[in-house]
Amino acid sequence: MPALTIRLGVIAAALAIGAPLAQAQTPEQRQVCYKTGTSDEQTISGCTAVIQGGKESQENLAIAYCNRGIGYQNKKDYQQALKDYDQALLLRPNYSSAFNNRGNVFQSLSQYERSIQDYDQAIRIAPNDPLPYNNRGNAWRRLGKAEKSISDLDKAIRLKPDYADAYENRGLVYYDMKDWDRSIKDYDQSIKLKPSNPDNYNNRGLSYAGKGDWDHAIADYDKALELKPTMQETFNNRGIAWRNKGQYDKAIIDYDEAIRLQPDYAFAYNNRGNAWRYKGNYDKAIADFTEAIKLKSDYSLALGNRALAHEAKNDFNSAINDLQQATRINPRDASAWNSLCWQRAVTGKMERALADCNEGLRVDPNHAEMLDSRAFTELKLKLYDAAIADYNDVLQLKPNKEESLYGPGLARRAAGDKAGGDADVEAALKIRPDVPKDFEKWGVTP
Repeated sequence: MPALTIRLGVIAAALAIGAPLAQAQTPEQRQVCYKTGTSDEQTISGCTAVIQGGKESQENLAIAYCNRGIGYQNKKDYQQALKDYDQALLLRPNYSSAFNNRGNVFQSLSQYERSIQDYDQAIRIAPNDPLPYNNRGNAWRRLGKAEKSISDLDKAIRLKPDYADAYENRGLVYYDMKDWDRSIKDYDQSIKLKPSNPDNYNNRGLSYAGKGDWDHAIADYDKALELKPTMQETFNNRGIAWRNKGQYDKAIIDYDEAIRLQPDYAFAYNNRGNAWRYKGNYDKAIADFTEAIKLKSDYSLALGNRALAHEAKNDFNSAINDLQQATRINPRDASAWNSLCWQRAVTGKMERALADCNEGLRVDPNHAEMLDSRAFTELKLKLYDAAIADYNDVLQLKPNKEESLYGPGLARRAAGDKAGGDADVEAALKIRPDVPKDFEKWGVTP
């Protein structure tokens, strides 16, 4: 699975002018609480001393709580961060930075609607601050609201034309929309503004991959890894690119490194399993898929892939077992239903095969491969009219699919339409002369 990185803007605040010096903390503790560039531990310790001192103005006490909240937030102690932001807002109800930062915590907790409420307040108080627009844009993206996300990110960029993170985040939205060119254009701008950010190169590489431009994708992954050699997601992504170029050994090397960096990286195991499968090493493929499933028990894609490896070894029962489990985990996985239908059809479990295809087509009525699988099942069941109708639907979607020309040819011949059947068979043979061998392997002869 590709990895994308978003950027949330966090706002720290400095000491308000004219604040009295508290007695219960040292000047150094007070300084690290109110300035940027200190470690999270220093910020938390310093701000705790300021808060406990009890001598600050209400405004500066709110700042101390907000800054300590940032420290806890960076350490992923989200509940303590929320308590500090809540306290800051009790002391200073129109504190836009605290609203913005609390919104970021809610976003980290996947509470996107709640985060948007906080960003709304931050924008109401500080309408010319680009950060809450950027952050709200990310929340809208998480909710699948692309237009609202782009609108907010556009606003952030208008307010701050050199806002690299907003360009990067807008690139992510265009990536989600599969608008690869706009996505790449935004990453170009973000890279121009922040050339040392490896995530920009990784994410732009994913957009090139979306276009099928594997060479540019690999070049970007190379640059990302040059800047940060510990990015396991980028090794995984580059492995995918090598695999799509047919360079399976290079792909495996990258997946190896991704797994070395993150031993519980289920996606990398699944992807390496596919590389071994394409190389014809089905035992190693099955071992990797099994490890992926062990790490992620609901990984229906890995189950489907392991089924393909079992099928290649003619272990159809194991393949069927994996596909049954995959469809239980994800009943809306049309590809798994199709594979299950096909496995049962080629092994003679015809009625159950037909039921599987029907279930899958309820999920995706225009799934060409599944229509083909159902047509094949109907052909074997001698339901010739139904088979011809399904093959015709396949050909509407894929006009040159040779199996879907050859299959109705056999059905028409069996139904008494020799001329029509011969015409279909001839058309299929022009595309691929050895298609009859496949049907014979699957138990259907002319």
